[in-house]
Amino acid sequence: METKLSEYIKENTISGEYEKNSALIVGKVLGFSRNWVSQNLNDYYNTGALIKINSRPVLFLDKEVISKQYNTSLPKNIFGSIEELMEFLEVEDKKDFQALNGYDGSLRGVVETCKASISYPPNGLPTLLYGQTGTGKSLIARKIYEYGINQGILKKDAEFVHVNCSEYANNPELLTAYLFGYKKGAFTGADHANPGLIHQADGGVLFLDEVHCLKPECQEKLFLFMDNGSYRQIGDNENVYHSNVFLVFATTEDPKKALLKTLLRRIPIQIHIPSLEQRGLKEKADLIVYLLEYESKQIQKEIRISSLAYQTLLNTVFEVNVG
Repeated sequence: METKLSEYIKENTISGEYEKNSALIVGKVLGFSRNWVSQNLNDYYNTGALIKINSRPVLFLDKEVISKQYNTSLPKNIFGSIEELMEFLEVEDKKDFQALNGYDGSLRGVVETCKASISYPPNGLPTLLYGQTGTGKSLIARKIYEYGINQGILKKDAEFVHVNCSEYANNPELLTAYLFGYKKGAFTGADHANPGLIHQADGGVLFLDEVHCLKPECQEKLFLFMDNGSYRQIGDNENVYHSNVFLVFATTEDPKKALLKTLLRRIPIQIHIPSLEQRGLKEKADLIVYLLEYESKQIQKEIRISSLAYQTLLNTVFEVNVG
Protein backbone atom coordinates (compact mmCIF):
# COMPACT_ATOMS: atom_id res chain seq x y z
CA MET A 1 0.00 0.00 0.00
CA GLU A 2 2.78 2.40 0.95
CA THR A 3 4.60 1.70 -2.34
CA LYS A 4 1.44 2.33 -4.33
CA LEU A 5 0.90 5.59 -2.44
CA SER A 6 4.44 6.91 -3.01
CA GLU A 7 4.39 5.92 -6.71
CA TYR A 8 1.10 7.76 -7.23
CA ILE A 9 2.52 10.93 -5.63
CA LYS A 10 5.66 10.59 -7.74
CA GLU A 11 3.74 10.14 -11.02
CA ASN A 12 1.62 13.23 -10.43
CA THR A 13 4.68 15.26 -9.46
CA ILE A 14 6.47 14.25 -12.67
CA SER A 15 3.43 15.16 -14.82
CA GLY A 16 2.83 18.42 -12.92
CA GLU A 17 -0.68 17.40 -11.86
CA TYR A 18 -0.09 18.58 -8.31
CA GLU A 19 -3.78 19.14 -7.55
CA LYS A 20 -4.28 15.35 -7.55
CA ASN A 21 -1.96 14.91 -4.57
CA SER A 22 -4.35 15.81 -1.77
CA ALA A 23 -5.26 13.18 0.83
CA LEU A 24 -8.91 13.24 -0.27
CA ILE A 25 -8.25 12.65 -3.99
CA VAL A 26 -5.45 10.13 -3.37
CA GLY A 27 -7.75 8.15 -1.07
CA LYS A 28 -10.58 8.08 -3.63
CA VAL A 29 -8.33 7.09 -6.56
CA LEU A 30 -6.41 4.37 -4.69
CA GLY A 31 -9.29 3.19 -2.55
CA PHE A 32 -7.62 3.99 0.78
CA SER A 33 -9.17 5.82 3.71
CA ARG A 34 -8.46 9.56 3.82
CA ASN A 35 -7.11 9.37 7.37
CA TRP A 36 -4.69 6.57 6.48
CA VAL A 37 -3.45 8.48 3.42
CA SER A 38 -3.08 11.70 5.41
CA GLN A 39 -1.12 9.94 8.17
CA ASN A 40 1.27 8.25 5.74
CA LEU A 41 1.84 11.34 3.62
CA ASN A 42 2.73 13.33 6.72
CA ASP A 43 5.07 10.54 7.83
CA TYR A 44 6.82 10.68 4.43
CA TYR A 45 6.97 14.48 4.74
CA ASN A 46 8.58 14.20 8.18
CA THR A 47 11.31 11.94 6.75
CA GLY A 48 12.13 14.58 4.13
CA ALA A 49 10.87 12.57 1.16
CA LEU A 50 7.94 14.85 0.33
CA ILE A 51 7.34 18.57 -0.06
CA LYS A 52 4.27 19.81 1.77
CA ILE A 53 2.18 22.58 0.20
CA ASN A 54 0.23 24.02 3.11
CA SER A 55 -2.73 25.19 1.01
CA ARG A 56 -6.38 24.17 1.03
CA PRO A 57 -6.39 21.30 0.41
CA VAL A 58 -2.88 20.36 1.57
CA LEU A 59 -0.81 18.88 -1.28
CA PHE A 60 2.28 16.66 -1.27
CA LEU A 61 5.00 16.52 -3.96
CA ASP A 62 7.91 14.15 -4.42
CA LYS A 63 10.98 16.14 -3.35
CA GLU A 64 13.49 14.10 -5.37
CA VAL A 65 11.49 14.67 -8.57
CA ILE A 66 11.26 18.44 -8.01
CA SER A 67 14.99 18.64 -7.20
CA LYS A 68 15.90 16.83 -10.43
CA GLN A 69 13.44 18.79 -12.59
CA TYR A 70 14.80 22.14 -11.41
CA ASN A 71 18.38 21.01 -10.81
CA THR A 72 18.45 22.36 -7.27
CA SER A 73 18.48 21.17 -3.67
CA LEU A 74 15.61 22.43 -1.56
CA PRO A 75 16.63 23.57 1.94
CA LYS A 76 13.07 23.28 3.24
CA ASN A 77 10.11 20.95 2.71
CA ILE A 78 7.12 23.20 3.31
CA PHE A 79 5.63 26.06 1.28
CA GLY A 80 2.44 28.07 1.67
CA SER A 81 1.33 27.54 -1.92
CA ILE A 82 2.39 26.12 -5.27
CA GLU A 83 3.04 29.72 -6.38
CA GLU A 84 5.46 30.23 -3.49
CA LEU A 85 7.32 27.05 -4.43
CA MET A 86 7.54 28.12 -8.08
CA GLU A 87 8.83 31.57 -7.14
CA PHE A 88 11.48 29.89 -5.00
CA LEU A 89 12.50 27.61 -7.86
CA GLU A 90 12.42 30.09 -10.74
CA VAL A 91 15.06 32.48 -9.34
CA GLU A 92 17.85 30.58 -11.11
CA ASP A 93 15.79 30.21 -14.32
CA LYS A 94 15.43 33.94 -15.01
CA LYS A 95 17.40 35.16 -18.00
CA ASP A 96 19.84 38.06 -18.15
CA PHE A 97 18.19 41.31 -16.93
CA GLN A 98 15.14 39.55 -15.48
CA ALA A 99 17.39 38.17 -12.76
CA LEU A 100 18.10 41.72 -11.55
CA ASN A 101 16.07 42.86 -8.58
CA GLY A 102 14.28 46.00 -9.75
CA TYR A 103 14.65 45.29 -13.48
CA ASP A 104 11.03 46.39 -13.96
CA GLY A 105 11.19 49.01 -11.19
CA SER A 106 13.99 51.39 -10.27
CA LEU A 107 16.35 49.83 -12.84
CA ARG A 108 13.86 49.86 -15.72
CA GLY A 109 15.56 52.83 -17.43
CA VAL A 110 19.01 51.33 -16.82
CA VAL A 111 17.96 48.02 -18.36
CA GLU A 112 16.35 49.59 -21.44
CA THR A 113 19.43 51.74 -22.09
CA CYS A 114 21.73 48.73 -21.68
CA LYS A 115 19.66 46.76 -24.17
CA ALA A 116 19.79 49.63 -26.64
CA SER A 117 23.56 50.08 -26.25
CA ILE A 118 24.50 46.50 -27.18
CA SER A 119 21.78 46.26 -29.86
CA TYR A 120 22.97 49.33 -31.78
CA PRO A 121 24.38 48.24 -35.17
CA PRO A 122 26.87 47.15 -36.18
CA ASN A 123 28.79 46.41 -32.95
CA GLY A 124 26.95 48.28 -30.19
CA LEU A 125 27.91 51.56 -28.54
CA PRO A 126 30.62 51.90 -25.85
CA THR A 127 28.88 52.09 -22.48
CA LEU A 128 29.92 53.58 -19.14
CA LEU A 129 28.28 52.49 -15.87
CA TYR A 130 28.91 54.82 -12.94
CA GLY A 131 27.68 54.98 -9.36
CA GLN A 132 28.60 54.20 -5.78
CA THR A 133 30.52 51.07 -4.86
CA GLY A 134 28.38 47.96 -4.51
CA THR A 135 25.47 49.18 -6.66
CA GLY A 136 25.82 46.27 -9.09
CA LYS A 137 27.83 47.71 -11.99
CA SER A 138 29.82 44.50 -12.53
CA LEU A 139 26.65 42.41 -12.38
CA ILE A 140 24.90 44.68 -14.89
CA ALA A 141 27.90 44.44 -17.24
CA ARG A 142 27.61 40.65 -17.07
CA LYS A 143 23.85 40.87 -17.77
CA ILE A 144 24.51 43.01 -20.87
CA TYR A 145 26.73 40.20 -22.11
CA GLU A 146 24.14 37.51 -21.29
CA TYR A 147 21.45 39.54 -23.06
CA GLY A 148 23.68 39.79 -26.12
CA ILE A 149 24.13 36.00 -26.14
CA ASN A 150 20.44 35.25 -25.56
CA GLN A 151 19.31 37.68 -28.29
CA GLY A 152 21.79 36.39 -30.84
CA ILE A 153 23.63 39.73 -30.95
CA LEU A 154 26.77 37.94 -29.81
CA LYS A 155 27.82 34.46 -30.86
CA LYS A 156 27.35 31.65 -28.35
CA ASP A 157 31.11 31.28 -27.94
CA ALA A 158 31.74 35.02 -27.48
CA GLU A 159 33.76 35.80 -24.36
CA PHE A 160 33.19 38.15 -21.45
CA VAL A 161 36.58 39.51 -20.41
CA HIS A 162 36.64 41.36 -17.07
CA VAL A 163 39.62 43.58 -16.27
CA ASN A 164 39.92 45.36 -12.91
CA CYS A 165 42.04 48.39 -13.77
CA SER A 166 42.73 49.16 -10.10
CA GLU A 167 45.00 46.11 -9.93
CA TYR A 168 47.34 47.83 -12.40
CA ALA A 169 47.13 51.39 -11.01
CA ASN A 170 50.84 51.33 -10.14
CA ASN A 171 51.92 49.54 -13.30
CA PRO A 172 50.08 51.05 -16.30
CA GLU A 173 52.63 49.63 -18.74
CA LEU A 174 51.74 46.10 -17.68
CA LEU A 175 48.01 46.76 -18.19
CA THR A 176 48.71 48.23 -21.63
CA ALA A 177 50.71 45.11 -22.51
CA TYR A 178 47.93 42.80 -21.32
CA LEU A 179 45.25 44.78 -23.16
CA PHE A 180 46.91 45.18 -26.54
CA GLY A 181 49.23 42.18 -26.44
CA TYR A 182 52.97 41.98 -27.04
CA LYS A 183 55.59 40.11 -28.99
CA LYS A 184 58.20 37.84 -27.46
CA GLY A 185 61.14 39.91 -26.22
CA ALA A 186 59.19 43.20 -26.37
CA PHE A 187 60.30 43.96 -22.80
CA THR A 188 62.06 42.31 -19.89
CA GLY A 189 60.05 39.27 -18.83
CA ALA A 190 58.24 38.88 -22.18
CA ASP A 191 59.40 35.28 -22.63
CA HIS A 192 56.55 34.47 -24.98
CA ALA A 193 54.09 36.30 -27.21
CA ASN A 194 50.71 37.32 -25.79
CA PRO A 195 47.86 38.28 -28.18
CA GLY A 196 46.22 40.45 -25.49
CA LEU A 197 42.80 40.80 -23.92
CA ILE A 198 41.38 42.90 -26.76
CA HIS A 199 42.12 39.98 -29.08
CA GLN A 200 40.64 37.51 -26.58
CA ALA A 201 37.42 39.54 -26.35
CA ASP A 202 37.06 39.88 -30.14
CA GLY A 203 33.37 39.40 -30.96
CA GLY A 204 32.45 39.58 -27.28
CA VAL A 205 32.51 42.00 -24.36
CA LEU A 206 35.53 43.68 -22.78
CA PHE A 207 34.61 45.06 -19.35
CA LEU A 208 37.05 47.61 -17.91
CA ASP A 209 36.13 47.98 -14.23
CA GLU A 210 37.44 50.89 -12.13
CA VAL A 211 38.41 52.61 -15.38
CA HIS A 212 39.31 55.81 -13.50
CA CYS A 213 42.49 54.01 -12.42
CA LEU A 214 43.80 54.06 -16.01
CA LYS A 215 46.69 56.45 -16.51
CA PRO A 216 46.20 59.15 -19.20
CA GLU A 217 48.66 57.38 -21.53
CA CYS A 218 46.60 54.17 -21.41
CA GLN A 219 43.35 56.10 -21.89
CA GLU A 220 44.86 57.68 -25.00
CA LYS A 221 45.81 54.34 -26.51
CA LEU A 222 42.36 53.05 -25.70
CA PHE A 223 40.43 55.83 -27.41
CA LEU A 224 42.64 55.54 -30.49
CA PHE A 225 41.58 51.88 -30.68
CA MET A 226 37.93 52.91 -30.19
CA ASP A 227 38.06 55.13 -33.29
CA ASN A 228 38.40 52.28 -35.80
CA GLY A 229 39.04 49.03 -33.92
CA SER A 230 42.70 48.91 -34.99
CA TYR A 231 45.71 48.62 -32.72
CA ARG A 232 49.34 47.53 -32.55
CA GLN A 233 50.89 45.02 -30.21
CA ILE A 234 53.86 46.12 -28.12
CA GLY A 235 57.08 45.26 -29.91
CA ASP A 236 55.38 44.89 -33.29
CA ASN A 237 55.62 47.99 -35.49
CA GLU A 238 54.92 46.15 -38.72
CA ASN A 239 51.44 44.70 -38.24
CA VAL A 240 48.13 46.37 -37.49
CA TYR A 241 45.53 44.22 -35.71
CA HIS A 242 41.76 44.60 -35.59
CA SER A 243 39.14 43.58 -33.04
CA ASN A 244 35.37 44.03 -32.77
CA VAL A 245 34.68 44.23 -29.05
CA PHE A 246 31.75 45.71 -27.20
CA LEU A 247 33.33 47.95 -24.58
CA VAL A 248 31.76 48.43 -21.15
CA PHE A 249 33.40 50.69 -18.58
CA ALA A 250 32.61 51.15 -14.89
CA THR A 251 33.68 53.71 -12.31
CA THR A 252 32.75 54.88 -8.82
CA GLU A 253 34.09 58.35 -9.60
CA ASP A 254 32.55 61.34 -11.37
CA PRO A 255 33.33 60.49 -15.02
CA LYS A 256 33.82 64.16 -15.95
CA LYS A 257 36.55 64.51 -13.33
CA ALA A 258 38.14 61.06 -13.55
CA LEU A 259 38.42 60.46 -17.31
CA LEU A 260 40.04 62.34 -20.16
CA LYS A 261 37.54 64.37 -22.17
CA THR A 262 38.88 62.76 -25.33
CA LEU A 263 37.97 59.30 -23.96
CA LEU A 264 34.66 60.36 -22.43
CA ARG A 265 33.31 61.83 -25.67
CA ARG A 266 33.89 58.45 -27.33
CA ILE A 267 31.54 56.80 -24.84
CA PRO A 268 28.05 57.87 -25.98
CA ILE A 269 26.13 55.78 -23.46
CA GLN A 270 26.68 56.84 -19.84
CA ILE A 271 24.39 55.25 -17.27
CA HIS A 272 24.06 56.18 -13.60
CA ILE A 273 23.34 53.18 -11.34
CA PRO A 274 21.26 54.27 -8.31
CA SER A 275 22.31 53.53 -4.74
CA LEU A 276 20.35 51.04 -2.65
CA GLU A 277 18.69 53.86 -0.70
CA GLN A 278 17.55 55.50 -3.92
CA ARG A 279 15.79 52.32 -5.00
CA GLY A 280 13.07 52.39 -2.33
CA LEU A 281 12.00 50.15 0.57
CA LYS A 282 10.14 47.58 -1.53
CA GLU A 283 13.20 46.64 -3.56
CA LYS A 284 15.34 46.69 -0.44
CA ALA A 285 12.90 44.28 1.20
CA ASP A 286 12.89 42.06 -1.90
CA LEU A 287 16.69 41.96 -1.82
CA ILE A 288 16.73 40.93 1.83
CA VAL A 289 14.36 38.03 1.09
CA TYR A 290 16.29 37.05 -2.06
CA LEU A 291 19.64 37.02 -0.27
CA LEU A 292 18.27 34.98 2.63
CA GLU A 293 16.77 32.47 0.18
CA TYR A 294 20.05 32.33 -1.74
CA GLU A 295 21.99 31.67 1.47
CA SER A 296 19.40 29.08 2.47
CA LYS A 297 20.09 27.20 -0.77
CA GLN A 298 23.83 27.48 -0.28
CA ILE A 299 23.81 25.92 3.20
CA GLN A 300 20.76 23.74 2.49
CA LYS A 301 19.08 24.87 5.69
CA GLU A 302 15.91 26.81 6.35
CA ILE A 303 16.67 30.33 7.62
CA ARG A 304 14.34 32.25 9.89
CA ILE A 305 14.84 35.74 11.31
CA SER A 306 12.82 37.74 13.80
CA SER A 307 10.69 40.69 12.75
CA LEU A 308 13.08 42.92 14.73
CA ALA A 309 16.08 41.64 12.76
CA TYR A 310 14.15 42.14 9.51
CA GLN A 311 13.25 45.73 10.42
CA THR A 312 16.86 46.39 11.41
CA LEU A 313 18.08 45.20 8.01
CA LEU A 314 15.40 47.22 6.28
CA ASN A 315 16.23 50.45 8.13
CA THR A 316 20.02 50.18 7.95
CA VAL A 317 21.85 52.39 5.47
CA PHE A 318 24.45 50.13 3.86
CA GLU A 319 27.54 52.08 2.81
CA VAL A 320 28.45 49.45 0.21
CA ASN A 321 24.87 49.18 -1.08
CA VAL A 322 23.84 45.77 -2.48
CA GLY A 323 27.47 44.63 -2.30
